[in-house]
Amino acid sequence: MAAILLICVPLIPGAIITVQKIAKKILSKYWGQYTKLGSTFLENLQGMTTLKTYQADGYKNEEMNRESEHFRKVTMAVLTMQLNSVTIMDFVAYGGAALGILLATKTFVDGNIGLANCIFMILLSADFFLPMRRLGSYFHVAMNGMAASDKIFKFLNEDEPDEKAETVSGGEIALKDACFSFTEDRVILHNVSIIIPKNGFVGIVGESGSGKSTIASLIMGRNTVGSGSLTIDGKEINTTSEQSLMKAITYIGFGSVFFKGTVRENLLFADKKADDKKLWQVLDDCQLSDFLKAENGLDTELLENAGNLSGGQKQRLALARAILHDSPAYIFDEATSNIDIESEEAILSQIHSLKKRKTVIMISHRMANMVDADMVYVIDGGKVAERNAYRAAE
Repeated sequence: MAAILLICVPLIPGAIITVQKIAKKILSKYWGQYTKLGSTFLENLQGMTTLKTYQADGYKNEEMNRESEHFRKVTMAVLTMQLNSVTIMDFVAYGGAALGILLATKTFVDGNIGLANCIFMILLSADFFLPMRRLGSYFHVAMNGMAASDKIFKFLNEDEPDEKAETVSGGEIALKDACFSFTEDRVILHNVSIIIPKNGFVGIVGESGSGKSTIASLIMGRNTVGSGSLTIDGKEINTTSEQSLMKAITYIGFGSVFFKGTVRENLLFADKKADDKKLWQVLDDCQLSDFLKAENGLDTELLENAGNLSGGQKQRLALARAILHDSPAYIFDEATSNIDIESEEAILSQIHSLKKRKTVIMISHRMANMVDADMVYVIDGGKVAERNAYRAAE
């Protein structure tokens, strides 16, 4: 009887090992499809207005249904695998226990053991496989968790970047033969050399996709120069701490983000110590004070991402917040795109005011916005195609 129990016990971990390879593959596919379905749902939800405008919601609905059906099949495959695994383990565990009980009973009937020994062997057979059976249940939970955490472990295993301790104060920004590419076959910038002097006004113009915004992302530390160099205050940017860089340079793009709350709360992100007088002053400079006074003043509630403001008002509010940050340098990346003329004039007026005391980098596809620049760099195909010193020429 002991031999029967000992032979059956290893079959349970054996079944676990056999199922493990299959389970890992299926669970990896399950979590991959789960993530993909979630991303598709969020994308469709955020783009619902666009889909309705172009009457493409039906197509996206069918696409979502296909992905949902695929996810259902993957889910059923996981459940089938788990059910089959549990069935095998139950067959071994309860079958082995039943075999032990039958053998003990037969031995007792044959008169080979006493009643006490028979009862002991029956109870032992019933409990003998329970720990292994419990181990099999934990196995499924563990495999599911391991499959879900693969990406987390991969991220945690990445080498820690070297600590950046250098500080900058927003002095001269210099790119020298800077190159950047997302992939080996997709080079964005080719040997770009640009000098942005302290308290200078430099324009960067070019067609969409020419690499203008990539230059801004390199200066802000969002991307890393592949070859060449990028220095601020004569210090390589890859040795500069992010905190120091964010204090030295403020970026204003055409898609500035606002948080649900009041105007005051959104402005205080830039300067926590600013009083109401300072807030109203910067709003007045950006020609927003009259509008907000007609609403609820600084306590005017903003919907998610300031959905209750027009495009021009949002951009002027973004400019007000940036001015409050009071950094030595500012990057305006298409900050006047897709807004009304009144807002564009207000923003350009503040940019021209800033350039008297700050370093200003203005990125645009419109040459007309660069007439007062100290230097204009024309970017074409990721290269500096031309540079013009307008103010020096005048």
